[in-house]
Amino acid sequence: MKTKILLAIISAAVICSCSKSTEPEFLFLNAEQLKPLGIELNERGLFYKNVNPDWQKENERFAGLAFSSSEGNYLSTTHFKETDTLKPANLIDTLYMLKEITRNDFYPLLIGNNRGENSLDNETLPSDMKLLPIAICMAETKIQSRNDTLVVWFKPTESLQKALPDTIQMDEYLRVRMKKI
Repeated sequence: MKTKILLAIISAAVICSCSKSTEPEFLFLNAEQLKPLGIELNERGLFYKNVNPDWQKENERFAGLAFSSSEGNYLSTTHFKETDTLKPANLIDTLYMLKEITRNDFYPLLIGNNRGENSLDNETLPSDMKLLPIAICMAETKIQSRNDTLVVWFKPTESLQKALPDTIQMDEYLRVRMKKI
């Protein structure tokens, strides 16, 4: 009798575990895989600077977005116009200001952590809009104080799919924005 009950409990546990979704929550990319997206990850931190060539057609307020994350700086973001001259306030700003501007039609709409807290947020996004959440392990920068994970939520486009490694199908990772935990 005890064996039958134990077998029933084990069977129920296996069935329950098999019914859970096995879809990954985020797409994790390493430093080399991030480069085609315009994200530079190095020993100083994380750097990004992009001007969306379709910004007017998409009714965006700004043409460009630059951001960095480094030691002592969780995340700094700057929206800018194509004609703006960006002026660095410190050494880290200088590093990403010197970074070449990419001209991708895909760009982050949200940037935050893996708990749904966003530093760069876009409250005007439809609640059902699907984005590509790319998780970046800051430990890869080798900055001792940074072992956290940033999640950069990209607007999905055909050119984003082309920039991803060939083995990755963007549709498998598209998600609606996370709610704060």
